[in-house]
Amino acid sequence: MEKLEKSKKYKIFVLLYWCTRIGMGLTFILSGIRKLPGVKFTALPIDNPIGFYFEAMYATGFYWNFIGYFQILIGILIFFNRFVVISSLLMMPVVTNIFLVSITLNMRVTPIVTSAMVLGNIFLLLWHFKNYKTVFIKPMG
Repeated sequence: MEKLEKSKKYKIFVLLYWCTRIGMGLTFILSGIRKLPGVKFTALPIDNPIGFYFEAMYATGFYWNFIGYFQILIGILIFFNRFVVISSLLMMPVVTNIFLVSITLNMRVTPIVTSAMVLGNIFLLLWHFKNYKTVFIKPMG
């Protein structure tokens, strides 16, 4: 992990960090807006497995809206230094779920995009690993 801390001194990694953080935040906000009441995520017909899945999720009502509000909240929080650690952590299960859905529904290009999101989220988690260290590494003594 010492190498990770040293990499934070290189401008390319700092630029990658900020691009990832901003990109993930904007993606979450825009995707969350698509889940607000009265807004459908896709126009695909229900005879298409992808259209059927998103129609079923939309039909749940509150749950679909909750996911949207949660994504918007996380997307906004990641822009604030005070909340970047917790928002990166909260983002991971959502991103993982989106990735798994894109694979199981055999979406064409989406698994490439969602795998980039998973990798970006892992990058953010590693960037802030020192904040999580006490959770994963047992203290001596």
